[in-house]
Amino acid sequence: MLLVAVILFSASMVIPALHYSKWRDIVQGGALGLTLAGIISIITLIIDYLRESKKGA
Repeated sequence: MLLVAVILFSASMVIPALHYSKWRDIVQGGALGLTLAGIISIITLIIDYLRESKKGA
């Protein structure tokens, strides 16, 4: 998810047809949404891992 977000955000700045269109804000907003979803997923994975390691100890 994070990789797709980076690609989308970069594409909105590099591709001239996209950079100067109304779609630029939409693509950057989508990239931000994917970034937030990826960060939340990583945080939940870390929390689950820490809970499992406490159960085993």
